Amino acid sequence: MTVFAIVNQKGGVGKTVSAVNLAHGFALRGYRTLLVDLDPQGNVADCLGLPPGNDLYRLLFPDMGIPLEQVVIPSGRPGLDVVRSDKSTVNLKISIGALADRPREYVLDDALRDAPYDVIFLDCAPSIDILHTLAVVAAHYLLVPTRLDQLAVKGVRDMLVTLQSLSRITTCELGAILPTFYDRTTNESYLQLKHLAETFRDSVWPPVPQDVVCRESTRFGKTLWEYAPATRAITGYPDKAGRMIGGYKQVVDRVEKGLLQ
Repeated sequence: MTVFAIVNQKGGVGKTVSAVNLAHGFALRGYRTLLVDLDPQGNVADCLGLPPGNDLYRLLFPDMGIPLEQVVIPSGRPGLDVVRSDKSTVNLKISIGALADRPREYVLDDALRDAPYDVIFLDCAPSIDILHTLAVVAAHYLLVPTRLDQLAVKGVRDMLVTLQSLSRITTCELGAILPTFYDRTTNESYLQLKHLAETFRDSVWPPVPQDVVCRESTRFGKTLWEYAPATRAITGYPDKAGRMIGGYKQVVDRVEKGLLQ
């Protein structure tokens, strides 16, 4: 089992869209996949066309003791299960933060231990809080989506500082930085991508193109694989030699080949 935390300390960078489409992409390839929503906004359920639910609260609330298999729900897609989040997650964070009788940082790691899945994706909120720490401790790798603008790229740096600060209690590593909303028609996108690659080198993977279909699919409660499997955000864009670069399909390929344990 390999656990990936989808994180960036800046909002609006495509974390949930990335988490949903990567999770479904792996399920389509036959992997038993779990997607856990750690954000009180509960956007994972919306993106999948599911009703809201307090699954995360029931899983992690201290002393409630509900095992993972009793809180997960099927997504309606073969091989993909979900742990939903809602506003009750705000109270959950307060309760976990108040724990004094046992190490609170390992609550999520303990809940996911021996889970019957090949791949688990954790969709994290942009704020730094106790659930963010729990995700980093439970994950094997971070996948960091980022818009190609100055503030979002700063969010990448801040996230890596957070990872370093938790190095005593986690073995989590940076898996990849995923540039999102890449617009080949703007000089700013190109310059920010170049700067990102110069700074973080091989950790920066080919970008996911900007694609209005991402918003459309979310509105209909479908993943991109269902709604428009040939769209640019999935397939990427052609380079000068006609080879396709970037897109979520290539991200799934690279994760599958290089990061699965």
